[in-house]
Amino acid sequence: MDVIRDFADLVSRGWGDRLGVLFPLAVVGLVGLYVLWLLIGYLRVSQVGLEERRSGGTAVRLPEAPAGALPEAPRGVPYCSFDGLQYPASARFCTSCERDLVLDCANCGATLRAGDASCYRCGTRTGASPAPNG
Repeated sequence: MDVIRDFADLVSRGWGDRLGVLFPLAVVGLVGLYVLWLLIGYLRVSQVGLEERRSGGTAVRLPEAPAGALPEAPRGVPYCSFDGLQYPASARFCTSCERDLVLDCANCGATLRAGDASCYRCGTRTGASPAPNG
């Protein structure tokens, strides 16, 4: 019984001191995570913008599909399945929603990330160059 009473005393007393120490640390941690999220988002968008200008292409809307069906992109062409935009071959991220682009394998039709160098199912090269190592 003494252990339970000691535990109850520990929990019920001194919350002001604990909150006085932990609350500012929690706020600093959350603000730090938010700033990191903003920085990563900025860097990702800026890299997409550079890649898009270098390739000379812009995003175009995928052809309209019948009601209830998903729009279909040509095989081997990167597209954003969320926004329904088709991008040039060198693009890796959607400039509207910042999601990774996908493409359908030109050989078997498997859905791949636009940055994958080859198809996981049949091994066909996608034309995407591997990321530089440094």
